[in-house]
Amino acid sequence: MALKWSDIDSLAQELEKLYPETDLSVLEYDELRKLVAGVNGFDDKTVPDEEDMEAVINAWINIQFPEEPE
Repeated sequence: MALKWSDIDSLAQELEKLYPETDLSVLEYDELRKLVAGVNGFDDKTVPDEEDMEAVINAWINIQFPEEPE
């Protein structure tokens, strides 16, 4: 199954597997595009907008730092 920018959660999970030590607080969009292009099965030639990239970063942050149940 080919991954697209719209597959936010799947992309975030794959990025965490491939790049678990990435400091997301300094990750720039150009670098994110390069990392996503390296995800096995990623096949989306469209240029992502800032919303798509922000959503992927936020989903990735939630994987690295899951919220504690109250």
